Amino acid sequence: MLIVAAAAIAIFLARPDPARATQVRIPLTIDYLALREALKRNLFTAPGGRAQLWNGIDDCQFLYAENPEFSRATAGGPATVKLETADSLGLGVSMGSQCLNAIQWSGIVEALGVPYIAPGLQLKFHFTDLNLYDSAHQKTQLASRGFDLIKSYLIPQLDDFSYDLKPAVAQLGAMVSDSIAPEAAGRVRAAIASLAAEPDIVALDDGIRVTLVMTIPDVPTPTAIPGAAAPPASAPVATASPTTAELKAFQDTLDQWDAFLVFSIKQLGDAVGDQPFRDQLLQILLDSRYRLVQALNNPPAAAEPDPVRVLFLDEWRQLHDAVRAAARRGMLGAHAFEFMSFISAGDALFALDQAAPALGMRISAADLRRLAHIMAPGAPGDPLQFNYREDRDLKKLFAVPEPPASRHPIEEQDVPPSAPSASPSSGGASTPAADASPGSSIPLPSPGPGASRRASRRIVRLAPLLLRMLSVLSPREAAAAQQDKDDERAMLPRLRDVADRLYRLVVTEDNAQTYRRDMGLLLDLSAERQLGESAVDPGDSPTYVTLVRSAAWQESCWRQFVMARAGIRWLESATGDIGLMQVNKHVWRGFYDLDRLKWDVLYNAGAGCEILARMMRYASAQPKFDPVPVAGHLARSAYAAYNGGPGACNRWRRRREPPALKRIDSSFWDKYRAVQDGTPIDILTCARAWGHPSAN
Repeated sequence: MLIVAAAAIAIFLARPDPARATQVRIPLTIDYLALREALKRNLFTAPGGRAQLWNGIDDCQFLYAENPEFSRATAGGPATVKLETADSLGLGVSMGSQCLNAIQWSGIVEALGVPYIAPGLQLKFHFTDLNLYDSAHQKTQLASRGFDLIKSYLIPQLDDFSYDLKPAVAQLGAMVSDSIAPEAAGRVRAAIASLAAEPDIVALDDGIRVTLVMTIPDVPTPTAIPGAAAPPASAPVATASPTTAELKAFQDTLDQWDAFLVFSIKQLGDAVGDQPFRDQLLQILLDSRYRLVQALNNPPAAAEPDPVRVLFLDEWRQLHDAVRAAARRGMLGAHAFEFMSFISAGDALFALDQAAPALGMRISAADLRRLAHIMAPGAPGDPLQFNYREDRDLKKLFAVPEPPASRHPIEEQDVPPSAPSASPSSGGASTPAADASPGSSIPLPSPGPGASRRASRRIVRLAPLLLRMLSVLSPREAAAAQQDKDDERAMLPRLRDVADRLYRLVVTEDNAQTYRRDMGLLLDLSAERQLGESAVDPGDSPTYVTLVRSAAWQESCWRQFVMARAGIRWLESATGDIGLMQVNKHVWRGFYDLDRLKWDVLYNAGAGCEILARMMRYASAQPKFDPVPVAGHLARSAYAAYNGGPGACNRWRRRREPPALKRIDSSFWDKYRAVQDGTPIDILTCARAWGHPSAN
């Protein structure tokens, strides 16, 4: 379909004289994949995707074609295209239930043709030369009667095929109505209405290039105000902080993009079951969301580049490349035409957006909705609907498991601490934490009674040794231990017991030692459980357990809850990172229950462990930098991906890593080595420096 990168820019930027009408030549490319899907919709409509070209007097006489493929021809001139189809021909006589075939042939038909533009912006082809090949693509011969049948019935139907450019042009005009400043929209619509095609057409490697001519209407020349002086070219551009309304509009735009991307990815993932393709879609989504968080945290001033445009364009290119690659592999199935139309329309829209400095264009919510309806015209609901609820379809698509949950109900708003009787493990009161609000004197739940603490200490001494023990046991003992480790019924009570002791618990000077032991046990058991469910290489298990402990240290100083004026509240960063593992609510929107991430330390730990295991798999799949694998390097890459997205896996290896990121990665590495060496975390000191990773 239309790829209008040159078109949008040429409309306004290539005008030699803005005071009079100008004709602009616009090169457009019509993708071979889109041509193929249109031809299949037009001609290959029989059961099984066949084109039933000819039927004789009975079932023994037939000619059909299937699997059409367009490409550039290597012979016949720069405008020649090649269309190959798999054809089957039968010329026989029916004898009872059998066919006595005078001719039975199956092979490949190659038709060479020249494209041209017919009236009404119709792209058509004139096919002449035919070549026949066997299944091994070797030239073959066929009796003249069979060859004549193929030529007589295939060529006319191919010549009748036309690819209508008008819907794409009209679609572009509709998008312009929502995206162009009012003072420019009329001129752009008039220019689009004037489109005409030049006769010269070129066949490229990926599509057919057509040159359109567009007439740009007159643009009034601004009248200078007498006595007014133009600002000097060197005058500094004033930058203004965005207003509250501008910040709200900025966030709404990012939310709309994220909702649109989720809608598109779900449609594509549901239609294509290929796991590598789905993995690619997830990486696109996560990359977009990590960048979205960065944009939310750094809204642009008036004179700065718009990060929304950069995000839209970069992520669209990735989605475009993924869908085209899937189409080339024939993976889009029955939805190929809609998906290729979606990509083509998006190419047009985003190319037009690149002319924004001249056109004053901004991609609108209406534009994104139109694109979504091109992809899935019958899909119910608003494709831009945005909320933080769990999306079961999204979780199923990317095989995101449900983290374990504690026994306690979750809270949905700020509440004061529970009375001691509210939790079976609640004890007396203690003093506020170092980060409590000024004047706060709200009592805090304390650890459980002495018997629970002693049991906790016994488990703490045993849990870190579990993985090491597995390596020295006999095969039978190791198998039994592994089965016990993977047994959910045995694991969940242990996890929930320790989560009970940490229920809405804020670390203080009085409970720091017991708190650290219980939180370490929770992290170890959560990591152990995740190893039983994920595809982490068994040889990387000790690295993973150390990674979980050190990542929780880096992210939250092993804290789920802190004191606030209203009482106990979950820990949350300025960018929306929540709880013990600082699971970002924007990046992982739809994958996890937001309220449980806030109020359930067990659920938060499980979600963080699953994400770390996923990032370790991403890191393991990266090109190998180390001739001999280094466990610590794998952990560094997995944490970099946890912090910055899958594309950030190897950022710590760069010599010129940005200073802010370098401090984060260096700080994590210090903690990882401390955990390896058995150095305990000083939670209270860490908490006082939280938010300053180089100081922790």
